[in-house]
Amino acid sequence: MTILGTTFGVFFSLLQVVSGESGYAQNGDLEDAELDDYSFSCYSQLEVNGSQHSLTCAFEDPDVNTTNLEFEICGALVEVRCLNFRKLQEIYLIETKKFLLIGNSNICVKAGEKSLTCKNVNVATIGKKLYIRVCLSFLGYLKTLCLEIL
Repeated sequence: MTILGTTFGVFFSLLQVVSGESGYAQNGDLEDAELDDYSFSCYSQLEVNGSQHSLTCAFEDPDVNTTNLEFEICGALVEVRCLNFRKLQEIYLIETKKFLLIGNSNICVKAGEKSLTCKNVNVATIGKKLYIRVCLSFLGYLKTLCLEIL
């Protein structure tokens, strides 16, 4: 009888593990999923395209599955409450004239309507990258060589 009880115990333990109660999500459920690290960093460039400003964000962990994730910025915007970023491969980008540049905004990583993580930032102060564009013209040639240095 003990062998039969042990066999049933092992069977039901394996059934529980196989049925999805192991910490991994099934069918896209986020509630049972193990927590991923959605930390990200952003940088801004002011007046990058005429009077448009750009804001670029990316996940710090390149292995994050970004299939259903989006970035949204809210607050310190003109005429709108929130803006969504465009996804370009591994980065998320906004080019707009709607940044107020005074006051803080919240940038959130979202899956559908659920916010996974947010940061409070000031777009005017997070620009950390400096781009220097050097262009050289060669006499007698119509081509110009331009280099961008980060």
